Amino acid sequence: MSVGLLVLLFNDLDPKQVFLETKKVDLRVFAWIYLLRAIAFFALIWRTRAIAAPLHTYRWPQATRAVFAGYFGNAVLPARIGELMKAGYLSRVGSPTPTACVAFIAVERVLDLVVIAIVALWVSFVVLNQQAGDSVVLFSLAAGTSAVVLFVLARSPQRVVEIARAAVRLLGARADALISPRIETFVEGLSALDTARRVLPVILSTLLYWGATVATIAIWPLAFGLSLPWYTPLVVMVFLSLGTALPSTAAFVGTYHYAAAAALHLMGASRETAVAMAVFVHAATFVPWTIAAGLIIVMPLFKGQFATKQGSLRPSTAPEPTT
Repeated sequence: MSVGLLVLLFNDLDPKQVFLETKKVDLRVFAWIYLLRAIAFFALIWRTRAIAAPLHTYRWPQATRAVFAGYFGNAVLPARIGELMKAGYLSRVGSPTPTACVAFIAVERVLDLVVIAIVALWVSFVVLNQQAGDSVVLFSLAAGTSAVVLFVLARSPQRVVEIARAAVRLLGARADALISPRIETFVEGLSALDTARRVLPVILSTLLYWGATVATIAIWPLAFGLSLPWYTPLVVMVFLSLGTALPSTAAFVGTYHYAAAAALHLMGASRETAVAMAVFVHAATFVPWTIAAGLIIVMPLFKGQFATKQGSLRPSTAPEPTT
């Protein structure tokens, strides 16, 4: 997928002209992207703590390393392995089980899907002045259904666990012994959604993350001296979110560039400028943040902080909730 999209991206395009377009960037304006990206990372760290709060109080350094572990894994490994790295780290330094930590990630992804689905529908109907395509409608339905399912699981955990265990028993005693405990711990991981008081910080941090992301994309055309429609960042966000969901190499090579360039070209940028922006922004943001993420992950290793849960990254002493 990555190779195919790169071929399409640079087909009938003069690489020299693309390089000349990258030299037009105003680095003083572009530097604001790093501040906005830092705000986005803060929102992710805040959301991680809020989602996990009912089961474990992660300290800010722990949540920070978890978020950057996920980012680093997605940047250097394919198939979004970073999500599992984040869940594994949270389980290692805290009391929640790995299955509960996977539930944390599920909550994050579903909330993100809901935001993307809402914006995608708005872009289809309002910006592009056409009915939403079948793929957008199906994507929105899937996101909405997933959100409803998660809220139902969180609000009625005991009933859901009983129904799920009854279904699993039909598969035999071995399957029941293997799957049922994981069902219980997964539902436990959704406990941040069981009351409005717990949901509020999760929603606020999600909105802050996507707001900072949209603001980051708004800097792109400004840094290249372009005047594009005000809704360009929303269109680019939708294209990037859907494009990077496709199978690709590490760091979303090809899928990221093609989606970003297609959106920018649709908004009025020339092909050369759109491709130059996609290539420059990807390199100038992914590379330094990936290096920073790697350093944040590696530094505690030299201090022996990952050795055990009883080390300096000890879990809280609060009793674990029961199902």
